[in-house]
Amino acid sequence: MNFLESIKVAIGAIWVNKLRSLLTMLGIIIGISSVITVVTLGEGSQSAIDQEFEKFGAGRAYIGTNWRENPTRKDRLTKSDVEALNRAFHDELSAIIPSLSEDGKVKSKSDLVSVRLVGAHEDYDKIEKNELVKGRYITKSDVKSKRSIAIIDERAALDVFGRTNVLGESVNIDMGYTSGSFVIVGLFEEPKSTLGDLGGGDNAYKIYVPISTLEKMIGMGETIWGIELNIKSGINARETTDKMIKLLERRHSNMGDEKYRAYTAEGEMESINKVTGIVRAVVGAIAAISLVVGGIGVMNIMLVSVTERTREIGIRKAIGAKRRDILLQFLVESVIISAIGGIIGTGIGVIISFGIAKLIKIPPRVSLLTIMIAWTFSGGIGIISGIYPANKASKLDPIEALRYE
Repeated sequence: MNFLESIKVAIGAIWVNKLRSLLTMLGIIIGISSVITVVTLGEGSQSAIDQEFEKFGAGRAYIGTNWRENPTRKDRLTKSDVEALNRAFHDELSAIIPSLSEDGKVKSKSDLVSVRLVGAHEDYDKIEKNELVKGRYITKSDVKSKRSIAIIDERAALDVFGRTNVLGESVNIDMGYTSGSFVIVGLFEEPKSTLGDLGGGDNAYKIYVPISTLEKMIGMGETIWGIELNIKSGINARETTDKMIKLLERRHSNMGDEKYRAYTAEGEMESINKVTGIVRAVVGAIAAISLVVGGIGVMNIMLVSVTERTREIGIRKAIGAKRRDILLQFLVESVIISAIGGIIGTGIGVIISFGIAKLIKIPPRVSLLTIMIAWTFSGGIGIISGIYPANKASKLDPIEALRYE
């Protein structure tokens, strides 16, 4: 019996026992569909995370004082520190500015709206990724002249004014201990991101004003709260911020005291990827267990098939079938059962993946490599599960097989 004939016989045997064959495939179907679903959703969530960091700014970083180490006045960051870092790392940075913000309230038609007043200068749009919808951005002249102008969130305009055509309007912001009136010169749309602010965030609307204006309002001197920066693409953010911290330590004579900490989008992304990778591996391993169970099911049914077809095996041997022919016949049947289960499982897994991905709003990522690995694994399960039953069938004595009832 050649290989093609073995396939025909195997398909015939499967077709005769359709329900039993389908139930045998069930373990393989569940296992393959589970693995496909886990891998697809895992890759989709990874893609979604990468997109979120792109919106947030992959090269974004923040350097601040480490309050856990009880910094003294001499350890506090200053504007001159920002200038020193800009000179030393100019070729590695897209932008670097002092970090300055303050919470406030804006009165709307019905209630008080929480806002976050953020000090910015002409390069801040290289750090904070916002799309300007109307008007203009803050200019160097605005910062130099300490103008009372503002760029507000489009949602804030709707909440406060009930409309978006607010250019030229004034917005009054109360910060408790001081207040100010700002002329709106721009309207922006904040990217819809689940990451929020680096190191934390809130639901307050952001309003950007010239950093010099905010400094004047809150009475800031040389001391600053932190440093915001954007590192150019292709440059290792962690290495760069580590070198920056060493420079700050030399400037403040506190080498090795860990008075400063850096937070990078790249570092946050690595941490998230590490956690999601572990979760995907654990869930994938659990899903793969069902493949082993499915393989045991295939082996069990193939042993039943050998018992049922003992007389058939005896007849085949009596008319000249060799041991390898019988071995090949049952091995091929086992592989075909597993392969069909793998194909059905792949289809179900892809459908489930797309359904869940649409529901939780992440991009589904079904790779051809994943499907090929699933099919190869399915075929391997068939071979492993079929070896013992096929070997048992091939060793049957033809005379004893013919006498079997």
